[in-house]
Amino acid sequence: MQICVFGAASKTIDEKYINAVEDMGEYLAKRGHNLIFGSGCTGCMGAAARGFKKGGGKIHGVIPRFFKNDLSDFVNWNCDEMTYTETMRERKAIMENLADAFVITPGGVGTYEEFFEILTLKQLGRHRKPIAFFNVDGYYDKLEELLEYSIEKNFVKPECRVLYKLFTDVDEMVSYLENDDMNGMGVHDFK
Repeated sequence: MQICVFGAASKTIDEKYINAVEDMGEYLAKRGHNLIFGSGCTGCMGAAARGFKKGGGKIHGVIPRFFKNDLSDFVNWNCDEMTYTETMRERKAIMENLADAFVITPGGVGTYEEFFEILTLKQLGRHRKPIAFFNVDGYYDKLEELLEYSIEKNFVKPECRVLYKLFTDVDEMVSYLENDDMNGMGVHDFK
């Protein structure tokens, strides 16, 4: 499978996140999966790429052209394949289209935005690809509380819980990524 990993590019996050994501990437690659990502060399993005490489996987980076000049020191220039885009929106669309599944690792505003876009597209029936949070050290517990609060207040249907899952165990996450069928549900179940 081509697995799209979203996550922080920050150079200042705790090593516990970096190490966990690198180990996850290596594990996924050893199971025969490849990486599609935003081509970062730092933070969780860099960790995922190092892990996939260490495990023998291929890495495909997707970056807007302006990164070459403005953010070059954040770019992993050692990708097996590199796709250049004109905009961030085009970048996301390419990653979304190439991916067979998504893993959300700890990240900030950009990662949240990427998650909510693929979640919305899945809710609207534009794809049926698994979406897994790698919830390192409870990082996404508060986001899960927010989503549950939205369900409680009737802004989100309870059925939407099947659109994504949180994991702390990599084996369980990989089983989900490789076998998810959304419990047979379709777009009308989420409206």
